[in-house]
Amino acid sequence: MALPTLLHSASVVLRQVEPLIVLEQLGSSLFDTALSMVVKDRGANASYPDRSREESQQKAFTDFYMTYNLIIRFVPILPALLLARLSDRGWRRAALAVPLSGYLLSRIALLLLLVFRLPLEVMFGAAVVFGLSGGFGAYWPGVMTLASLGSTAEDRSKVKQVQSEDPEENCHLLTSTSDSPPAAEPPAPVDKVTVVLLFVAAFLYDFAVGGAVEILGAFVLKAPLSWTAAQVGYGNAAGCAIFLTSFLGVIVFRRCVSDVMLILIGMMSFASGMYFMSFVTTTLMFYLARSLNLFALIPMTTIRALVSQQVPASWCSTALTCLQLTLKFAGLAYIPTFTKIYQGTLDWFPGFVFILASSVTVLGMIPIRYSQRISLELQVFPDVTTKVCFHSYV
Repeated sequence: MALPTLLHSASVVLRQVEPLIVLEQLGSSLFDTALSMVVKDRGANASYPDRSREESQQKAFTDFYMTYNLIIRFVPILPALLLARLSDRGWRRAALAVPLSGYLLSRIALLLLLVFRLPLEVMFGAAVVFGLSGGFGAYWPGVMTLASLGSTAEDRSKVKQVQSEDPEENCHLLTSTSDSPPAAEPPAPVDKVTVVLLFVAAFLYDFAVGGAVEILGAFVLKAPLSWTAAQVGYGNAAGCAIFLTSFLGVIVFRRCVSDVMLILIGMMSFASGMYFMSFVTTTLMFYLARSLNLFALIPMTTIRALVSQQVPASWCSTALTCLQLTLKFAGLAYIPTFTKIYQGTLDWFPGFVFILASSVTVLGMIPIRYSQRISLELQVFPDVTTKVCFHSYV
């Protein structure tokens, strides 16, 4: 009897979305470390006019990632929309299976590049394959949709825990879902102003986080840090630890603060850490700066949860995909912006981009505060607000 019970338990676990997220995150961490080392080695002999050897290496490194990440963000736009509509028609897991298939193929490309000593440009083709499968623009909304439809509106308010993306988006998501069937919820009016404010805040925060993380990989490879492959791995592990600390932060803070305050705490955590990061000169200072980012993954997760509350269940996947595509457009803006600013400030203040990221994060707190004010007005005048929102929705 023990074996059938064990097999049944394993089957139940494997059908949940959480183990899938953990495995994907583990694979991404290993892949990112390997890819950064390959790019560093291939660009060791880079040379540009009027630039020192180290600056030339940094330019080659950041130029590769600028192109690679632009492909990752631009190509999935249409496939992600198509998968979102397919998901809203009942094929919920298609938004997970298709992107993960492309994810696997793109990761195999790195192995082939190393085994057969292929040119580095092969990874651009791998990025296209991943993008055509929907990429993270389809994957994370698919995860959010499964989590949201498996919980009540009250649970969705604070149960979404720990995303991080990408980083540059990055933000990736671990969720806590209800084991019981979701309760039937009547259609709620859509507060378009709140949704727009949430989208604006998400855009600004992703612009800041993505831009900083985009440069962080190159920043630790140059003097005075000059990290090795092992140190890069430890740095990525420290970044992954933020998933856990953000998760614990949600558990602790959700009992005493509102969703909006959760977002503001996370934004302040990231802004303070990035400001400190701009003056880092030793490995110890780097980890101290990262320790200030303990709750940096809370904002995007909570924003997604709030967006899922504002729309009917039949439009949940589409709304979350539109939010994800908004972050894609943020990526199209911050990738070249932060890359060029970093290359232009290498010789006098390499940490300037982190001060910029901190400043943009503070700007992102403004629409969040305003959305809280609107929420308070909704509570004070519920009848009037319901009528206005209903007519706006119609």
